[in-house]
Amino acid sequence: MDALVELAWEPGWAPLFLQRLVSICETLRKQGDVAWADAVAQLRAHPVRRLIHEDPVSALTYVTAGRDPCRLLDLLDHHPAAAPLLQGSSRAGMDLMAAVSELGFFAAQRGIPRYLARIVDTVADQKNGAEILTLSAGYLREAGYVTQEKRIARWVAQDASREALQVLRHDLHARLPLRTLHCGLPHFARRPYQRGAFDLITLASLPEDQPAHRLRELVEASFDALKPGGLLLLGSPAAAPPEAALLEALMRLTPRWRGPEEISGLLAGLPAAKVARRRIVTDGQGRRIYALVSRVG
Repeated sequence: MDALVELAWEPGWAPLFLQRLVSICETLRKQGDVAWADAVAQLRAHPVRRLIHEDPVSALTYVTAGRDPCRLLDLLDHHPAAAPLLQGSSRAGMDLMAAVSELGFFAAQRGIPRYLARIVDTVADQKNGAEILTLSAGYLREAGYVTQEKRIARWVAQDASREALQVLRHDLHARLPLRTLHCGLPHFARRPYQRGAFDLITLASLPEDQPAHRLRELVEASFDALKPGGLLLLGSPAAAPPEAALLEALMRLTPRWRGPEEISGLLAGLPAAKVARRRIVTDGQGRRIYALVSRVG
């Protein structure tokens, strides 16, 4: 570990440092839960933790335990709103941020807004006057990449955070027919917002703290809110990547890694007669998994 810290003095050190740290954490994690708990305590007490937290991404995720996905995405995507988080960053921190942002998990997070924008554009291109519902919308950064906004009649953004809804209202009301819905996902599942009302519903990151039966209720409520011919998109981190142990130990990130079987299970309660097509796909690197479910038109 001490040798890893010493690497910070070498030119172009960050990718090699990160590669070795990922490998060390992965090896330690394989030794079992008890040994891993001891290893995590040692890693967090070692100067390597202070070094990696020079990186604004690592520092933010550690402080928030991953519960601030909006600001994290802005950091990863170099959004102007993230500038305050970079103030005072060291040379080592910026070098590390560049390397950390290319880890599979973070690179996949960075790609979410562009992927969602392509889906929105496709639906809007197929149906002029498209009506869209985004669940857990955050800052709705995908709207910045949409090119077919003139074909969108209504875009409803749901989120439990008033702050997030205030940000997106400030940023997007001028160019989108935007409406906001302040409630939690469990409330939405119990009392769906307008049945049969939307051409597209997206939930890019399924909740990680809900039992399976609650998630199935949410999926079924979302499907009920689709118009005939509408599309439901659900997303999640896929299988655990090599850096999973590092994320847990030094960034306090413990995403719910999901495979195709678990995603399929969440769709099991949908009425077969009303489902036109269901697909489960991964992104190009297999870091994120998506379910796309079309309703009979």
